[in-house]
Amino acid sequence: MLTIEVIAVLALLVGLLIYAMVRTQLQRGELRVLEEPGRRAKILIVDDDPDFVKITKKILDSHGYEIYAASSGAEALKVMRSAPVKPDLVLLDIMMDYITDGLDVSIAMQSDPDLKEIPVIMITSLTGVRSPQMFPSDEHVAVSAWLNKPVQPGELLKTIQRALAGVPASVPVGVPAVS
Repeated sequence: MLTIEVIAVLALLVGLLIYAMVRTQLQRGELRVLEEPGRRAKILIVDDDPDFVKITKKILDSHGYEIYAASSGAEALKVMRSAPVKPDLVLLDIMMDYITDGLDVSIAMQSDPDLKEIPVIMITSLTGVRSPQMFPSDEHVAVSAWLNKPVQPGELLKTIQRALAGVPASVPVGVPAVS
């Protein structure tokens, strides 16, 4: 007869196995997280390039996302802090009003209890700048993923799905990982 301890260990192992299988399927894109019926995921695009915002909004609109936009870090924080319903995800450019505007927004979000759980996908046109040593800060940058502009629509959508599902993207060497 099995003891309670053995049954508990077996239940834990089965739970971990199921978790690993579901996570693998999410990472491969074989499984989609079902949203609440009648609710579309809200995405805030924070970028000072109106063309990037327009194109990204069109792509995301066509896939059923509810889109908001801000053209600076200060505007993004104002929108997030004043909105009755917070965004489910933030697409955040690094360089806007100043060189580290997006990084500062990410840091501000992490220190705000109402915003710290919102996943952030950092987007940059600074190709090759994937190392924390390149930024004038030694602070940890909590992001779900990093993408380089121009972003392919398929890569953007896949990264968004993973971030919304809570699956961390593989982060290149030298990039600070999500905490």
